[in-house]
Amino acid sequence: MSETSNQQPLNALKCVCSNYVPVKDPLRSAEWWQRNFGLAYAVPYNPAEFQVILKLSDGQWLHLVETDGVIDNQFPNKTGYEMFRLTFEVRQIEQLYDRLQKNGVRTAELEDRGNCGINFVFYDPDGNKFDVNEVVHIHRTPEEAEKIKAHLFHMA
Repeated sequence: MSETSNQQPLNALKCVCSNYVPVKDPLRSAEWWQRNFGLAYAVPYNPAEFQVILKLSDGQWLHLVETDGVIDNQFPNKTGYEMFRLTFEVRQIEQLYDRLQKNGVRTAELEDRGNCGINFVFYDPDGNKFDVNEVVHIHRTPEEAEKIKAHLFHMA
C-alpha cells in the first residue's frame, strides 16, 4: 500500500448531519417547527435527554436542546450585521414565506441575493435567527425564475 493511500482525502467532510439549537422548552419548540415546517420526530422524545430531535426532509437532524442559559444563536459580522448560524435550503420559497406570515412568525423581507438565490430570515419562539434560501435559477426553469422574481419583488 502506498503512503498516499493512507491519507484522508482533502475534502473529508461530507455534510452536516446534526444542528443544535438552544431553546427554553423543547416540546413547545418542536410543536412550532412541526406546525410551520412539517418536521417530524427523528427519534422518540426522551425527557431525560432534555432535547427533541427533529428530522429535515433530506435526513439531517435538528436538535432542540433545552437550556437555562442565555439564548444567543446570533453573532455580529465585521460590519455589525446580526448573522444567523444556519441557512435552510427550500423549494417554493414563496409558499413557505406566505405560510410563515399567516402563522405570525417573525420574518424579514424577501431578498434577491443574485446568484445566491432568494432568501429571507425568520426567528423561532426563542429568538434564534435562521435564513431560508432557494436558488431559483437552479431549481426552476429560467422562465419560472423570472416570473417568481417579478411576482415577489413586483418588477415590471
